[in-house]
Amino acid sequence: MTDQDDIDCTRSIELVRRAQDGEEAALNTLLQRYYEPVRRIVRLRLSRQLRTHMESVDIVQETLTAAVRAFDRFEVRTESSLINWLSAIAENQIRAAADYHGAQKRDGKRNVPFPVISEGGSSTSLGFDPAASGPLPIDAAMQGEDIDAVETAIAELRNDYREVIIQRDYTGASWSEVADALDYPSSDAARMAYGRAIVALSELMRKGK
Repeated sequence: MTDQDDIDCTRSIELVRRAQDGEEAALNTLLQRYYEPVRRIVRLRLSRQLRTHMESVDIVQETLTAAVRAFDRFEVRTESSLINWLSAIAENQIRAAADYHGAQKRDGKRNVPFPVISEGGSSTSLGFDPAASGPLPIDAAMQGEDIDAVETAIAELRNDYREVIIQRDYTGASWSEVADALDYPSSDAARMAYGRAIVALSELMRKGK
């Protein structure tokens, strides 16, 4: 982790604490800062079938709305733990969307958009402009490749390869945190798994050309 990463992490943790104290400006800054990382993770995890029914931004919006409601219960540790927490909420929203559309299909009804509802019962709209997309480590690893093509390929990887890339490159987790999150026996094992995932991704990219 670079000095700048340390500074960014400290700022994010401070923003979390201020948001938990009820400072709306700090909360809005956090949501703006993490909108794009969460959107990219959701895009990787959203199945091709669900993409025909909804946009990843729908899941992100519901994720951030749910996060706001639960923010006072979040334990501040590291920046990656914050992204992982948001990612876990997003995973629940994706699962809910899959269940919803599965029920629609079983009932033989016409597919309709998954409802994005705020706590008050009406459609919600986040009160900020999402930050512009910034570079991630995977962008450098796939230098010269179109990032949309890279992320499409990541989404098609087998689950363990996709998740180790998400943990390392999208949440910014350390190798020890990756190992803990994905039940690898050590940091070295996490590194090796990541290496295999990148090889598999590169092969998939070559096949797609």
